[in-house]
Amino acid sequence: MHSVVYDHQAFTLQRYGGVSRYVCELSSRVHRAPGFSARVVAPIHFNSYLPDCDVPQTSMYVRKIWKTGPLYRALSNVLSPGFIRANPPSLIHQTYFAPLRKPVNVPVVVTVFDMIHELFPAGFSTRDRSGSNKRNSVERADHVLCISESTANDLMRLYSVSRAKISVTHLGYSEIFNATMPTDETAPLGRPYLLYVGQRAGYKNFDKALSAYASSRRLRSEFDFVAFGGPPFDADELAQIARLQLDAGSVVRLTGSDSDLARAYRHARALVYPSLYEGFGIPPLEAMAAGCAVVCSNASSIPEVVGSAAVLFEPNDIDAIRQALENVCLADSTWARSVAAGKERIRNFSWDRCAGDTLAAYRRVVGETLKTT
Repeated sequence: MHSVVYDHQAFTLQRYGGVSRYVCELSSRVHRAPGFSARVVAPIHFNSYLPDCDVPQTSMYVRKIWKTGPLYRALSNVLSPGFIRANPPSLIHQTYFAPLRKPVNVPVVVTVFDMIHELFPAGFSTRDRSGSNKRNSVERADHVLCISESTANDLMRLYSVSRAKISVTHLGYSEIFNATMPTDETAPLGRPYLLYVGQRAGYKNFDKALSAYASSRRLRSEFDFVAFGGPPFDADELAQIARLQLDAGSVVRLTGSDSDLARAYRHARALVYPSLYEGFGIPPLEAMAAGCAVVCSNASSIPEVVGSAAVLFEPNDIDAIRQALENVCLADSTWARSVAAGKERIRNFSWDRCAGDTLAAYRRVVGETLKTT
């Protein structure tokens, strides 16, 4: 029996978020896999997913108070090694990049989600040490998991990591997005709308997507523009909305649970996903699962995820974004083909497949370790 410990980092960095969701989805499946057991060691955390994660835990949930995150991380850094030494695993899966002390002499695997800090350094504080910590974690690790071939290629190019040290494990998506639309469900808005999901700053390229929408007379007359998630519109975004002379109420921010997001996908004419860079990009998967057409950037990992199921555009070209949106949203036949292709494409991705690929990497790492002992 091979035992795997997942460390506390994801759960002391995020209350909600993609990294901690990934670790919960993965660890619960690894724990159910023949020949494996899993455990999460997060002595003090504030993550909302972990209490419902079906895996043995050494953890205590505490409510996050302003500026307490670093304290909880420090306490977990101190307490975790003792808990791990008390029941040594076969392998440790490091869930982020802090320079942690290795508590037992077993192999370490680390997941690299993207190379954003290296490719877009201007978007981060000079005090942010995520990039240097990532490099150190990758160098120390026995094996590296990358969530796309694009991320693996960036890692090899920027850090000179051998391909033999890397396994690609594509992500999955929540089954809630596969749910059939309830017969009595109503749309979030009274008018048809285009949907944007997630954070909006910097490389996410929200401003160009909004400009493309505003530049089309038909799009702005027939559809609203919904931004789901992320913070409230800031002063720069409100100034752009005014500068583009968009009607009051036509650009709307919504937020809510995964159920609310699934509803937003089901009723949207299309998801617009204009990011300049993604390590993977889960929103297009969610949209395709929910029966929403996808219009997205042709950059980084995004074409790897959507294949031929989406209409792609050059993300720095506002006219190209506008044309792609018009091609899908204003032509029923193109829209219908995109929805059908998305439903087919989504079969290539699941958390079960992610776990299976990860287990193959674990077996390889543990097997190589046994050969050298």
